[in-house]
Amino acid sequence: MLIDGTDPFAAAKPDVRLIKLLLRARQFNGTLAHSDGVPFAALAKQEGVSRSYFTRVVRLSYLAPDITQAILDGRQPRDLTAEKLLEHSRLPLAWHDQRTALGFA
Repeated sequence: MLIDGTDPFAAAKPDVRLIKLLLRARQFNGTLAHSDGVPFAALAKQEGVSRSYFTRVVRLSYLAPDITQAILDGRQPRDLTAEKLLEHSRLPLAWHDQRTALGFA
């Protein structure tokens, strides 16, 4: 039995800020992949951001595919915001642990 309003993954619509953050993570990852050994600081400068921000955002490109899809579909936990996701930029690489840390498990 599901009572309306109790589903922690129910979102009214996809969160545009979260989606933009995921897109930026893919963009930064692509920049990194094609950098041919260019230092992070130079890549960050090329993207117009700080080295710290560049590094944190790149790490988000390694989210579990089901987490990424849930965000794109608007099925993320209600309290998962772009700011919170950036705070968790040191997420473990293990997808199960990512789900737990972000409230998907």
